[in-house]
Amino acid sequence: MRFTNFAVAALSLGSAVAVPTASQPHARQLQLLGTVSATVGTVKNTVDGELALIADLLVDVRANVTLVPQLEQALLTIAGDLTGIVGAVLPLVTEGVPNLVEEELKSIPEVLRGVLAIANGIESTAQQIVNSVGRDVLQAVKPELQLVLATIEPIAKPIVTFALGAVGTTVGPVAQEVTGLVGDVQKIVGGILAPVGGILRAIL
Repeated sequence: MRFTNFAVAALSLGSAVAVPTASQPHARQLQLLGTVSATVGTVKNTVDGELALIADLLVDVRANVTLVPQLEQALLTIAGDLTGIVGAVLPLVTEGVPNLVEEELKSIPEVLRGVLAIANGIESTAQQIVNSVGRDVLQAVKPELQLVLATIEPIAKPIVTFALGAVGTTVGPVAQEVTGLVGDVQKIVGGILAPVGGILRAIL
């Protein structure tokens, strides 16, 4: 049931990205952006803890199938943490994207760096799982691992959309940083979700 709820939440956010919306005042968007920044930071810290736990579990794995419940729980916790970002991100999508000035863009790089760090950490840990455990363990945790990987895009996509829309035609160091970070986020998300060439190819 938890697995299904996480999947539905991720899909619903992905669907919301395509809905056209009306613009809202800058103040409201800046407030929402502050909420997203705080939420991403909190989730990153929690996810980092779960990823560290998984790394510890894998130290002496030796294809030990008794690790399956612990790995499954850690992965489900990560998926739950990631879907926790949904509530904060969704208003950025549904309430419009104003073109912000350079000074107003300053919190966006922090959000993008947080998403990038989360995605990089998950990719690295997923690869570590694939490389460390035996066939039986990998097959057992495959649904949870796929869920975690698939949850990244529905969170990253609206943040990237907001960041690009907020930059608009703005020029300056922060705008350039935002554009560069957006490219980094898109690259890591694309690699995680690649159905043939990415991590999922290695999962039996």
